Amino acid sequence: MNDLLHSPTLIGHDESLKQIINAFDSGRMPHAWLITGVEGIGKTTLAYHIAHHALSSGKNCVGNIDINHPVAKLIYAEAHPDMLVVRRSPDHKTGEMRNVIVIEDALSVASFLHKTSSHGGWRIVIIDEAHHLNRSSMNALLKIIEEPPPSTLILITATTPGVLLPTLRSRCRLLPLLPLQENNLRLVLMRHQPDLDEATLKQLIDRSGGSVGFALKVLKSETLPLLGDVLDILNSRPHFDVVRLHKLADQISRKADQESFNTLTSLLIEHLRGIVYNQALADLKLGQLGLKIELWDKARSDLSLAMTSNLDRKLAFINVLTSLRSSL
Repeated sequence: MNDLLHSPTLIGHDESLKQIINAFDSGRMPHAWLITGVEGIGKTTLAYHIAHHALSSGKNCVGNIDINHPVAKLIYAEAHPDMLVVRRSPDHKTGEMRNVIVIEDALSVASFLHKTSSHGGWRIVIIDEAHHLNRSSMNALLKIIEEPPPSTLILITATTPGVLLPTLRSRCRLLPLLPLQENNLRLVLMRHQPDLDEATLKQLIDRSGGSVGFALKVLKSETLPLLGDVLDILNSRPHFDVVRLHKLADQISRKADQESFNTLTSLLIEHLRGIVYNQALADLKLGQLGLKIELWDKARSDLSLAMTSNLDRKLAFINVLTSLRSSL
C-alpha cells in the first residue's frame, strides 16, 4: 500500500477541503471534479479522501480518516465494489507500463457505472493522472461525464490539465491545489521520515516546490548530493572539471538509474527556474532576462526530451551543463 497515497490525514489544502465539505453538506455535490496541481502535491490523496467520505456516508471525514472503518479497509485493499480507479496500466504483451491511459481502460468506466451500487449509495470513479489519457480515452470519458448515472462521483486528477479536451475540462468543477507552505511541508516530511536531519530537511523544503511527493522522491533517489556536484561544476569558474563532469554523467545516465536521472534533472530545472525568478526580481534589463529565460527553457526542453525518449542521456546532460556553465 502506498503510505503517502493512503495517508489517513491531510495537511494543508484547507481551502480545497472547505469547498469539498461545503459541497457535500449542501447536497449539491458536482458529479465531476478536476483536481489540479504540481506532481506530488496530494491530488490523488485528496481524491481518495473524498471517496472515503462519500462511501462511508460522511462517517469518515475528508482530511481525517478512521482506518478501522469497514469502508476504509475495503478501499485500502482496493476491493470496494462501488469504487473504480483508472490509471496507466501495463502492456499485456511487454509487461511494461504504458505511457498513456488507453481506450480500453477508459471504457471500463462505462461498464462500471452501468452496474447497480452494492450499498445503494455513491459510485466513485478516480481517473488518476488524467493528463496521460489519449484522445480516444478522453472522448470516451467525455460521453460519460456529459450524462452520468445518478449518484456518480468522478474525480479526475491532472498535473497538466491543459492537455485535456476543453469540453472535458468545462464539465468538471475545478479544484486547484496550491504548493504546501513550508510549515505544512515540514510537518508532512517529519511524519513520513522522522529521522531526517535538519540540513537535509531544509534542502528538501527549499527544492521541492511545495510538493511532498517530489521531496520524498528526491530523498529516495539520493540525488541531493548529486545536485551539489552539478552546482559545483556550474560554479567552478574559471576552471571547468571535464573529468568530473563525465564521471557524474556516467553515474546518472545508467539505464538502471533512470529514476535518479529524472529526479536530478527535475531538480536542476527547478534550480534554473529559481535563478530566472530571482533575476527578474532584481530588475535586470529585459535583454539579459530574456537570455536567461531562453537558456532555462532550452535546458528544460533538452533534459525533458532525454527523460522521455531514447536519446543518449549522458550526452544530453553534458551538453546542457556545458551550455549552462558558459552562459549563467
